[in-house]
Amino acid sequence: MPNTDLDHLKLTDFLDAATLQEIQDSFAAVANVQARITDAEGNVLTKPVPSGQFMKRQMAIAAAAEQEGGSGPRKEGAEYIAPIIVGDQRLGTLRMSLEKGRAPKPAAMHFLTLLANAIARLCFQEFQLRQRINELTAVYSVTMMLADARDLETLLSRTVQVVCDVMEAKASSLRLLDAERDQLVIKAAYNLSPQYLNKGTIQFSAAEIDRIALSSRGYEYVRDMASDPRILYPQEAKREGIISMLSVGMRYKGKPIGVLRVYTGSEQTFTPLRIDLMKSLAAQAAAAIENARLLAESIQAQALEKQVQMAAAVQHRLIPQTAPKVPGLDVATAYVPCYELGGDFLDLIPLPDNNLGLAVADVSGKGIPASLTMASVRAALRSQVDNVYYLYEVVRRINVMVHRDVKLGEFVTLFYGVLDARTRRLTYCNAGHPPGMILREGKIIELGSENLVLGVDPEENYQQRVIDLRVDDILLLYTDGLTDAMNFQQQIFGRLRLIESFTKGGATAEAVAQNILWDMRKFAGMTRRTDDVTIIVVKVG
Repeated sequence: MPNTDLDHLKLTDFLDAATLQEIQDSFAAVANVQARITDAEGNVLTKPVPSGQFMKRQMAIAAAAEQEGGSGPRKEGAEYIAPIIVGDQRLGTLRMSLEKGRAPKPAAMHFLTLLANAIARLCFQEFQLRQRINELTAVYSVTMMLADARDLETLLSRTVQVVCDVMEAKASSLRLLDAERDQLVIKAAYNLSPQYLNKGTIQFSAAEIDRIALSSRGYEYVRDMASDPRILYPQEAKREGIISMLSVGMRYKGKPIGVLRVYTGSEQTFTPLRIDLMKSLAAQAAAAIENARLLAESIQAQALEKQVQMAAAVQHRLIPQTAPKVPGLDVATAYVPCYELGGDFLDLIPLPDNNLGLAVADVSGKGIPASLTMASVRAALRSQVDNVYYLYEVVRRINVMVHRDVKLGEFVTLFYGVLDARTRRLTYCNAGHPPGMILREGKIIELGSENLVLGVDPEENYQQRVIDLRVDDILLLYTDGLTDAMNFQQQIFGRLRLIESFTKGGATAEAVAQNILWDMRKFAGMTRRTDDVTIIVVKVG
């Protein structure tokens, strides 16, 4: 970076070493002397031997003069001329006129050559400067264009077209890396036929050129695609009319994204500056692609979140918000899902003759899959209790349905009972669920069974049991999220603490349920819950 401090300027802040060498070489050639250029402290800035570029241009000038019948500036009519040559191309002529009859001085002739060389040098520098400005403008335009593209498909299509235009190539393509399938998948192409694009898959592990492009080197060049042994489809490239190729890796924060390629219709090399330009375009494209992906994922996640919220609202409507009015029974419930969608469910089913169906179930797993299974089990239960009298047959049928619908290793625990309010008789069938509890005169009676969970064995035969309740008995049904609640010391609330909390009783079923929830929350503190908590409390009057 040039020095901008006025008190510490140097010669090289204005003229680079190559330009200083050019001036020295030209002066030495004109004056036929040895020369050197130093800075203000006497440090030598140039080499004593003429540069290769200077010698090449001198030979080009000599060759041009020889073709025109002379060496150095030659006479053309009344003028002496010196060609202005950049590279191998003649851009113009510097002409010198003399008075009639006057011979040119040798110094003037040498200076004519020097001036022509200086003009050529300035022209070349201007050409390079314009190229860099055009390239920077292109990179800026691409950056702005890609930053504005929000749709990934549109972004990829724009990228290959702009890269082809900026690199002045015949065609271009963009492949994204699918690491799971070990493939570079074509996502966008410009000016390539469908036949060429459908030539076959490219396995990343076998694509040596693209693996080099995605290495620390960042690019790989192919002079002739038809003869390079690393090309996987040389004949297809020949038919397509593409010869040279430059493949540049696209990486984002060190992560490989894919490769960006340009193809030419004739054999062509790419200068380091052009390769750097391609790398810059690839880097901008990689960042834009990742941003578009993140935006698409964000939009998709928002849509999914909205769907989950709607599903959660539906699920909450399936949970009874108020208990049915049954004479002689005081009923309360509590449902605290761990996530928006839970795998627990409870149901209170009014049945004829003051009978009340009580159901508590827990689906293995969490989130959306568990909630769908829960809804299915609830629907199956509701459909069976209207037509089947025996509880064990209800549970058996649900077991067959669950076994048919769930994956291996998934299951459902269910406690289903029917409480006859007139006789206070509770008939129940427990399918692997935590045993219900009855609080009677300060003592606990557990409602366990040996029945298997639902969904494991479709041939399982379930057994039901009967118990007669008394006035002031309190029935508690719950899911294991209550006893498995954990505190910061990794201790669980557990069955004993639940019994201790339950034996406190309460004036109403609601008071009992809330006291148990309060004790569980006080024990767990701010520890994040990992399971749903569901409670049914029935106080017999």
